[in-house]
Parts: sequence; structure tokens; C-alpha cells
Amino acid sequence: MNNYKALVKEAFSKVLIDPVFNEEMIARYFGLSYRQFVDGKELNYAQFVAHMAMVKQRTTRLEFLYNTVIEEGNIVFTNHVVTATKPDGTVARTHLIAEFHIADGKIVYCNELSRLLSGEEGDRDLGSAH
Repeated sequence: MNNYKALVKEAFSKVLIDPVFNEEMIARYFGLSYRQFVDGKELNYAQFVAHMAMVKQRTTRLEFLYNTVIEEGNIVFTNHVVTATKPDGTVARTHLIAEFHIADGKIVYCNELSRLLSGEEGDRDLGSAH
């Protein structure tokens, strides 16, 4: 039996929480057909990779607090808060609700809504900028 909840959490850990940008690690967890819809914006796989590089430039540390993680078939739903520490030491906190689809052992789809809880106005696009 697959444990897609663990896959999504592991992807967060290896791709996002690890402070080093690693395109090979992204390819390990995200399919080339990956599409992400976040706050009305659509990112394809290449744009998502660029997004990950940008996140690494704009942050020095990310912490995830999972409120809820639910798996149903190949779909994982998360309700989580990300605390991002920026190079200047300031912190932004964002509440995210996301639906992930898994195919062939990789994340291929994400539909996400984010809400900035604290931080500067410029932090509002941390979930989608690329």
C-alpha cells in the first residue's frame, strides 16, 4: 500500500526545508508534467523549479507545522503553516491549504491557497513567485 502522505511530507522536507537548492531532488519528487495552481497563478514544472530556486534565495529557513494531512486514494490534502526566515532575520508566516495528486510515485498536481499571517506585504507571493 502506498503512503502518499509520507511522500508529500518527505518532498517538503527534501525540497523545501533543506536550505540547499537541488534540482535533482525536485525531479525525484515532482513529475515533469507537474502543474501548480496557487492563488490564481499557474506554474508548470520549469516555473516550479524556478520558484524553488527563488524561495532558496529569499529565505534561509523554512519550518512546517501540519494542522491536517489527509490521504484519499492518490490525493493528499494538507492544511499547514510555513514559517519562513529571511536572510535579514525577519520572519513571514503563511497558512496554506493544498491538494496534491500523485501519479507514478511523484507529485504531478497541486492546487493551493495561501494566506499571509505575518510578515511584509512583499512576502505574500512566496508561494508562487518565480
